[in-house]
Amino acid sequence: MSVATAQPATATRGRLPVPARDRRPALAALAILLVLLGALGSALVAYRSGSRVDVLVARHDIGPGQKVTAEDFSVARVASDGAAMVESARLPSYVGSYATTRIPERSLINATMFRISGVIPDGAQLVGMVLPATQRIGQSLAAGDVVRVYYVAGKGNERTSDMQPGQTVVQAARVTGAAAAGGGSGQLTVTALIRDQDAGTVAQLASAGQVAVAKLPDSARPPVDLQTK
Repeated sequence: MSVATAQPATATRGRLPVPARDRRPALAALAILLVLLGALGSALVAYRSGSRVDVLVARHDIGPGQKVTAEDFSVARVASDGAAMVESARLPSYVGSYATTRIPERSLINATMFRISGVIPDGAQLVGMVLPATQRIGQSLAAGDVVRVYYVAGKGNERTSDMQPGQTVVQAARVTGAAAAGGGSGQLTVTALIRDQDAGTVAQLASAGQVAVAKLPDSARPPVDLQTK
């Protein structure tokens, strides 16, 4: 009896060739680079957010021409981003300077906002007036406002001037300071920049309580103004 011998099957007969796997090494390297850049950016943000300094900010609104004191500033801690800010340690160098523009409350202070001296131009001078509530607009006057000055009759309607009551003394003048007078009298002490030719008249009438002021629009421009440049 003959035994059939099994023949080994042909292992790869009819099978398609398998292409070699493409590992794309350039794309893998790019992915690694992007991951590294992202990590570096996150580290930089974390570093910058942690780098903070104490800077000066306006404690309240500051008017142009106002002479500032230490009480006009407060301190805020902000990120140090290279902006033109003033560090709190420099406060003494700003006390006694004059604002060159209107500075809103909580504004970050920079050096261009203040000038040490020379804000009063030639041909003008500062004149003070003490005004009762009936001779001004409430308590709303502040440094930087522009006002018109009128002549009014004094107590008992006595007149110390040839002017007519209600006549304009100064068409427009810049207020450089306004504060409540002491003693709870309700009076307001106002300092304004007045031309030399009008300053004597305003001072005389103010001493007799014969001036009243009206606030003008922000667009009003006085004939003499503070030097802010």
